[in-house]
Amino acid sequence: MPSVRWTEWKTWDNWKRLCGTEIDGLGLTGNLRELEERGYTVLLPGQLGGHGLLERAVEALLRVAEERTGVRPDVAAGEFGPTLHAGSHQHQSWLQGGLLSTDAAFEQIIQHPMTLPLLEYFLGPGFLLSAFNALIKRRDPAISRDNGVTGGGFHTDVHLYPFEPLPDPPMVFNTNWCLTDYSKDDGALAVVPESHKLRRNAQPGEAEKLAVPVEAPAGSVIVFHGNLWHGSFPRVTPGLRLTVTAFYSAHYCRPQEHFPGQVTDESVARNGERFRQLVNLQDIWGIETEGDHGVPRWERGTGATLRQVQEGTVTHHGRRYRIEDDDTITEHAAGRPRYVPVD
Repeated sequence: MPSVRWTEWKTWDNWKRLCGTEIDGLGLTGNLRELEERGYTVLLPGQLGGHGLLERAVEALLRVAEERTGVRPDVAAGEFGPTLHAGSHQHQSWLQGGLLSTDAAFEQIIQHPMTLPLLEYFLGPGFLLSAFNALIKRRDPAISRDNGVTGGGFHTDVHLYPFEPLPDPPMVFNTNWCLTDYSKDDGALAVVPESHKLRRNAQPGEAEKLAVPVEAPAGSVIVFHGNLWHGSFPRVTPGLRLTVTAFYSAHYCRPQEHFPGQVTDESVARNGERFRQLVNLQDIWGIETEGDHGVPRWERGTGATLRQVQEGTVTHHGRRYRIEDDDTITEHAAGRPRYVPVD
């Protein structure tokens, strides 16, 4: 996004025009149109670029799963190790959290330059990473393709909002990174196109007859609106479906995960300001002590006061920064601190 003062855009219409220019330059106008009309879109591998991200993400997920269970998942055979969810509705699908700092591939996924502009269009400046998980899904012999939707049934992702109509502009957006092929029989995402426009939750049994699979080749990412009705079809083929989900919220919405307490120093050191903003390290809220007022989260615990932070420089991972109050919409919300390198 260009560096534009908040006073120069102010309204959602102006904001969307600014974002639309960037989206058009990236060749994503068709995807934006699908998001507005259908509530979801698929970015194909050719749009996302190469650099081996798919292969690195698959290897990272399998490695972490083996470290946690002692068993490396067998993608072809459709087996993974023992989990905490045996006997529950998650027996077929293993949800893994706490993954973000386990591999640089995951850090690259959450800040991919082809997904963030679409999210920014809908969520506004300064949106946050709310949750980052992986799903390993296998065939359940007790389930057939006639069983309908699994994985908790149809729902929206506006979990924290208790009212209807659902919020517009949306509070949340989701991305599903397909690390294996997505087809209906492979247990693909199930959606009800245009349901995001209804701005309400589905009634029991209402969505099943309207659902369609979102089919995509491995290496694709499905981007979808937080108000969209969705679930997943049962996997009825051998093997495993591997998915990474990066879930985002507007900066005024409470994230599901506390990433400042989760990301490692190594993870922060190998990434830039966009990463720090997404995981809320530069947040000035979440005040715990009197000395925290106005002090970015990254500086808390150092004993530095707000005046000292503003008048001096800070050093992180061998690099010095000056902290400024920022009134632009460059990668974060107006009024948030901006770290300016001084060497």
